[in-house]
Amino acid sequence: MRTSILILLAVVVATPGLAQTPSVRSWRDAVRQLRTAPTARLTRRSAQVATIATSIVAESEPNNTVPTADSVGLGDRATGVVNPAGDVDTWFLDLTAGQFLSVDVDAAQVGSPLDATLELIAPDGTTSLAFNDDFDGFDSRISYRVPQSGRYYVVIRAFGASGGPGLTYAINFDKVTCPVVGTEQEPNDNPGTAAPVAIGDSGSGEICPQDDNPAGDVDYWAFTARAGTTVELDVDAAALGLFVDPVIALYASDGTTQLAFNDDEDGADSRLQYSIITTGTYYATVADAAGSGNPFPYMLHVRSITPGPGDPITVRAQGLGRPWGLAVGSTGDLFVSDLSGNRVVRVSGQGVVTTFATGIPTPQGLAFDAFGNLLVASTHGAVYRVTPQGQATRFITDAGIPIWVAVAPDGRIWLTDLSDRSLRRYSSTGEFEARFDAISVGGSGPGPLAIGPSGEPYFSQGTEIWKLANGELRRVLRSAFIIWAFAFDVAGNIYAPAPAAGRIQLFDATGAIVADTFAIGPDAPQAVAFGRDATGATVARLFATDPRVGRVFEVNPAGVAHPGQPVGYVAPPIPLDVAAASLLGGGGLSAADLQYLDALGNNNGRYDVGDLQAYLRTGGALAGARSNR
Repeated sequence: MRTSILILLAVVVATPGLAQTPSVRSWRDAVRQLRTAPTARLTRRSAQVATIATSIVAESEPNNTVPTADSVGLGDRATGVVNPAGDVDTWFLDLTAGQFLSVDVDAAQVGSPLDATLELIAPDGTTSLAFNDDFDGFDSRISYRVPQSGRYYVVIRAFGASGGPGLTYAINFDKVTCPVVGTEQEPNDNPGTAAPVAIGDSGSGEICPQDDNPAGDVDYWAFTARAGTTVELDVDAAALGLFVDPVIALYASDGTTQLAFNDDEDGADSRLQYSIITTGTYYATVADAAGSGNPFPYMLHVRSITPGPGDPITVRAQGLGRPWGLAVGSTGDLFVSDLSGNRVVRVSGQGVVTTFATGIPTPQGLAFDAFGNLLVASTHGAVYRVTPQGQATRFITDAGIPIWVAVAPDGRIWLTDLSDRSLRRYSSTGEFEARFDAISVGGSGPGPLAIGPSGEPYFSQGTEIWKLANGELRRVLRSAFIIWAFAFDVAGNIYAPAPAAGRIQLFDATGAIVADTFAIGPDAPQAVAFGRDATGATVARLFATDPRVGRVFEVNPAGVAHPGQPVGYVAPPIPLDVAAASLLGGGGLSAADLQYLDALGNNNGRYDVGDLQAYLRTGGALAGARSNR
């Protein structure tokens, strides 16, 4: 038998390699529903619009169509009542090209129960130019720069087509002006004219469009920061009681390189943190995400805060579109799913970016299977399998909306399915094995997924991480923020990114918080993964995707206490002589071993010489060593 094995091995090594036969609603959108809409705590009128009417004009019914519209002029105040249910009141005014019109409702502000909506109609009488519902509390406002001279129409309705004799209103028609407000110094719409603000101080101003783009005002603020400082930029506008949506961004000393961005950290208001690496002047911008064109006041707070152990971060690759999921190959290369490009990119250890696979719609979670192929979850109803050569094919197709995928040490494939809020388990070769209902966990159901140190699946349902153990679901931890794709280290600690908060948190194996702010240098960290060295061993280096600014970064290695938990399949230690003897009828391999070898090779349903040759090429049999994909 020994001689036969040696002859067989010689034949296998000499034989050319046999071709291997490849055997509507996103979770992000779902978790947005967890956010609470800002509550109007007070009503406040922006200072740009005149409130003294030239004349008061009462409506005259019928005025529910363009031909029967009532006439007003700039500076007038129109009054009326939305009655009966479904009533529509229409007003017209003649405007000159370039005029910046303000149409502002007073109803709820003066005690009327009317929840008004406003619409601006073009001179053709049919084209809708602007619409608003709820600006000052339940009162509405439209600010619009008219592109051409003509007669424009304003339509007021009650939300939900209600009506009644008590639903009274007043509408102020005027021009929008932009005086200096607070500490802002207009013009400050570029780095060269940025208004100064010091760390520890606050600036105040108003977003008030002054160019031909109704939503075009961007206020720049300049501050000086020393290396090693972690700054927090915090904007308050919705907090003033206005239904507005400000966004904030941080730019480097060149005024053009965006370092961080945030929208909706505090309800509709925004806040970000960033660790400064180089001493210099930096620029913060405040703008209107909603693009309504309505002026609104705001406060900008610039603070210095204590960084986390994972700061400062280092950018490893940028210009990646919208990098989402992250997996690390056996030689340390990073593989990243790019939502905007429907592709997967590879980032080498030197930061060189190449396209690895294309044609995968909405790629999200990534994981390497037992055979070195990359699995890519696509919310278009499939998990794709990508060969080491970058050839992508639909692999698992019986899940409705797969979002995340992970591979356990035994080679089994786990994925989360949004269509029925379930966990699904498959064999290493993609055969369906079991489904676990996870509706009971609440939130948005199972989303980002990882395998824990004991080989059990863990998943985020939004602000909580749960695990499946012995067929039962158990909550592991709860966070103040929405958690995306997380990673374990060998001590069982959990590194959890909170993209809306612009930070990474660190929990211990029991779910207790270790560092609420492990790293606040990233903008919107989405997925994290530990790196590997050239041998495939997991190391104490933590990488993350940042889709908001299209990059992959590494946290400060000095702050990472333990290597990462080995991820993915652990190959069985099959001795070379046993693998060869089984081809000659000698036995020694389990059914699982035979399935693994067949799938590793030609996947034809039986263990043959092509499978043994593929196993030799992996190098796993030569030393009988375990490996982690």
